[in-house]
Amino acid sequence: MADAKPTLALLTVEQTAERLNVCKRTVYRRIKDRELPFVRTGRLLRIDPVDLERYIAVNRHSEAR
Repeated sequence: MADAKPTLALLTVEQTAERLNVCKRTVYRRIKDRELPFVRTGRLLRIDPVDLERYIAVNRHSEAR
């Protein structure tokens, strides 16, 4: 497997909130509204860093007009 990419560790809701500079409740709302993809492992929710980057890119707005 020469082309295998390194696996990034999944983020907790708390880590995701820190990266977005929002509270955990906001992250849970984005998950509930299906705006932010997540992985469920038992009772735990995790966010793939690639999905988080995609979420940020899609929701990025330019101030220039």
